[in-house]
Amino acid sequence: MSTEQTLPNLSPNLAPNLAREAGATEHNARARAYALQHTVKTDNLIPATVSYQSQGRLLLVGPEDCIRRAASLLPAGVKPTLLVTEAVHDAEAADLEAIFDATASLAALTLREPSLTGYLGQFQLTGLNGQGERINLAGLCFPQQGFPQQAAAVSEQPRFDLVADLGRAPLFALERPPVGYLHLADDQGLAERLAELCALTGIFDKPRYFRLDPEACAFTARGVPGCSRCLDVCPTDALKPINGRIQIDPHLCQGFGSCASACPTGAIAYHQPDANTSGDYLLRLLKHYREAGGEAPQLLIAGESERDWVETELIRLPANWLPVWVEESASLGIESWFAALAYGASAVRIVLGDDAPESVRALVERELASAAVLLAGAGLAADRIALFDADAGEPVSGQSAVALLDKPLKGDKRENLFAAFDALWQANDGSREPLAVPHGAPYGSVELKESDCTLCMGCVAVCPSRALHAVGHAPGLNFIEQDCIQCGMCEKACPEQAIVLVPRLQPVPEARRAVQSLKAEEAACCIRCSKPFAPASMIRRIQQKLAGHSHFQNEAAQRLLMCEDCRVKDVFAALAADPVSQLKV
Repeated sequence: MSTEQTLPNLSPNLAPNLAREAGATEHNARARAYALQHTVKTDNLIPATVSYQSQGRLLLVGPEDCIRRAASLLPAGVKPTLLVTEAVHDAEAADLEAIFDATASLAALTLREPSLTGYLGQFQLTGLNGQGERINLAGLCFPQQGFPQQAAAVSEQPRFDLVADLGRAPLFALERPPVGYLHLADDQGLAERLAELCALTGIFDKPRYFRLDPEACAFTARGVPGCSRCLDVCPTDALKPINGRIQIDPHLCQGFGSCASACPTGAIAYHQPDANTSGDYLLRLLKHYREAGGEAPQLLIAGESERDWVETELIRLPANWLPVWVEESASLGIESWFAALAYGASAVRIVLGDDAPESVRALVERELASAAVLLAGAGLAADRIALFDADAGEPVSGQSAVALLDKPLKGDKRENLFAAFDALWQANDGSREPLAVPHGAPYGSVELKESDCTLCMGCVAVCPSRALHAVGHAPGLNFIEQDCIQCGMCEKACPEQAIVLVPRLQPVPEARRAVQSLKAEEAACCIRCSKPFAPASMIRRIQQKLAGHSHFQNEAAQRLLMCEDCRVKDVFAALAADPVSQLKV
C-alpha cells in the first residue's frame, strides 16, 4: 500500500502534532545539552579522605583443598597464610594431589570458631586453638616482623592486609563486606579475582563520605532508647552504638548514603557532596534548562556505578530527561526530591541497579512510600517521584511543572523538606486534613493524657528536637508538630505513661509549625520566698503520698511547700543557730 493511500485514514490533526512533537524534542535536546554543559558542580575539590595501608599480607581461609588451590593460583611473589577452618570440600577432585604438591612449602594452620574483624590493612582473625584458648592469628604469624607484641596503636599491631575467604559461609555476614575482603563462593574466575585482590598493595585514599553531629542525634538520651533508623539500613556495619552515641567507622563506610537518607534530624549528613551543594546544583541545572527553552524537565538521579547503563537508556528516552550523577543514588533523600519539584522539575526518578544492597533498596522504597503520602497531601500525583523503570515510558500524569523557588534551600534537612512541601502545597491547593503516614515514618504528633501528666518534664529532658518543650514562665508543656520525629523517647521516659505517639503529617503549614499548649497550670509558690518552683498539682500529689510518712510530719511537711533554696536553709537553720549541738551525742 502506498503512502498516499494511507493518508486519508490519518487524523487531520496528526501531522501538525507530529511536527510540534518533533520540534519540542529537538528544543528539549538543545536545552538539555546547554544545561548539562553550563551547570558546573561545585563539589569540594580537596575532600577529606580516609587512608588504607597494605603490605599485601594475604590470609586464605576455608577448607584445605580450596585454600591450597587458591594458593597455587596466586601471582608470583605472594606468600599467603593458610588457615583451615573446614573439612576438605572435595576429596575426589582430580587435581587434589597436584595442588597439595604445588603448595607443599606452605604450612596450614587450624583454628576453631574463627572470628574476623577489620578492613584493608587492618584485618584481625581470632580463633580457638587446641587448648580452647582464643588467640590472635596475626600475632602468632608475625611476632618478629615489625610488629611490637605490646604495641599500643591499632595500626602497629600484628594484622593481615587482605583476606580471601573460601569457606561455605562467609566470615563477614554483610551485604557489603569491607574493602580488602573477598568471599570466593566458587572457582569461577578464581585466578583473576585473586589477582585483583592481591593488587591492593600500597597506600590508598577514599573520601570521608559523612559528617556526624552527635548533638542532633536522636539515638538515646539519659539512657532512654530512641531512633535507630541509621543502624537498620547500613549495609557495611560501619555504624556502631558506643557509650550511648552513634559512631561511624570511616574505613568500613562505603558511602551508600542510606543512613543519611534515613536520619530524620540530619545528624548524619552526606558530605561528598553535602546536601546544600547538591540542592544548589539541582536549582541551577533546572534553571539553565528552562532558560534554554526546555519544557517539563524530568530528573534522573543515578549513581556513578550505573552511569554506563543509564547513558544507554538516555539515548532512547525523551530529551527532557536530565541526568543527575551522584556518588550513590540513595545519597539524595526525600528533602532533595521535593526540593527538585519546587525548583521546577516535573518528575524525579531514582535509579537503583540490580546490585544495590537490599537494605538500601528497602530504605529508598520506604522513603518513596512517605513521599507518595506527602505528594497526595500537596495535591500532586504520586508518580511525580518514583523509582526509575526503563520500561514504564513517560511517567508524569499530565501535571505541569512550575519553578516555585528561585533560591536554593539552605536550612537543615527537615527545614528544607517542609519548605519545599509548603511551596508545592500552596501552589496546588493541597489537603487540609492530617495525612496517614507509613509505619515508622518520622512525622507525627503526640497525645497527652492531661489528667495523668504531672508536668515532671521527663519528656522535655529527652526530646532531641525540642518538639516538646517547657513554657518557661509557668508550669506547662508545649509541642511543635513539625519538629517531632516520632523517636518515641518521650513516650518511654514518661513515668505516668501519659504520652502516646500519633503518626501522621499535618499538611497545613501554620498548624504544623504552631506552638501547641498540651498542658498548663498554676505554679506552687514557696511559702517563704514566694518563688514559683513546681506545678501545684505535683506538690499536692506529693503531699498526699507522704501524708502518713514519719519523716514528713510537722516542720518537715512544711518543707514540701518550699523551693529548693529555702528547703536547704530550713534544714540547717537550727544547726546554724546552735552549732555546738552537733557535738552532742
